[in-house]
Amino acid sequence: MADAPLHGIYPILATCFTDDGDIDLDSQVRLIEFCIEGGVHGLVTLANASEGHLLSDEEKQSLLAYVLEKVAGRVPVIVTVNHPSAVVAARSAEFAESAGASAIMCLPPFFGRWRGGPSEIARYFEILDDTVGIPIVLQDHVLSDIQMSSADIVELSERFAHLDYVKLESGNVIHKARSLGVAVGESLEGVFGGNSGIFLPEEMMAGCCGTMPACYMPDVFRKTWDLIENGNREQALDYFTPFSRLAAYEKEVCNRCVWKTLLVERSVIASDAVREPVPGFATQWQKDQLLSVARQAGLFNL
Repeated sequence: MADAPLHGIYPILATCFTDDGDIDLDSQVRLIEFCIEGGVHGLVTLANASEGHLLSDEEKQSLLAYVLEKVAGRVPVIVTVNHPSAVVAARSAEFAESAGASAIMCLPPFFGRWRGGPSEIARYFEILDDTVGIPIVLQDHVLSDIQMSSADIVELSERFAHLDYVKLESGNVIHKARSLGVAVGESLEGVFGGNSGIFLPEEMMAGCCGTMPACYMPDVFRKTWDLIENGNREQALDYFTPFSRLAAYEKEVCNRCVWKTLLVERSVIASDAVREPVPGFATQWQKDQLLSVARQAGLFNL
């Protein structure tokens, strides 16, 4: 079990690119400061929503070292190490720990339609567990198309000393969080919600220890978190409801990092470029719609 439990708002850092497709370190550091100033409890990097899967191994290591240097221990940083190979994932995890990561996060092993079965999944996390001395976050996400029951997840957490957390993004997250609650304080330290944080208040009511949304409104998520923690649930719901609609629109319509447009509008990063190939739905019309929803929510009046 982890010595210092992870909890609260852990936005997933976007990877900032120039219009030419290079990593923009100036924007990256502004984004880090924006999130920390917004009150985040921690950060996540190299995740799917960071376009981590679109970076070369060299870019991943360089960016990770840069992020950890700039965060400088002010908040914990969770590093995604997804890879179909347990050996490669373990090497990434080892590097992340040596660079100062607070935890690693990983999907079960899959490659296209080749999905790990129960024994392969167990062996995969066994190798990770033997490699690191920091917490492992199991990411339960529809991307893998691997259906893991609550019992499956609890069994893995009981077998492996460092598998302390789960991030839920598959199936009925609220129900699953409640069903995993029996293991929290035993084999699990906590359960994080995902899915862009759309139902943060309900996730907290279900016993989640935190959430991992996109990074364009860390201040909104932190204020909502604080209101609920202080017992002001109705006020939190009134405040968060318009932003919940924005998060839902971002997740369902403007995924694949089109939401970087919001960070440009908030004067955080210089370009909303995503790594090629650009999603077909990333049109100017779609970006304008996203900005319209954000204005209706009051995002640019904060």
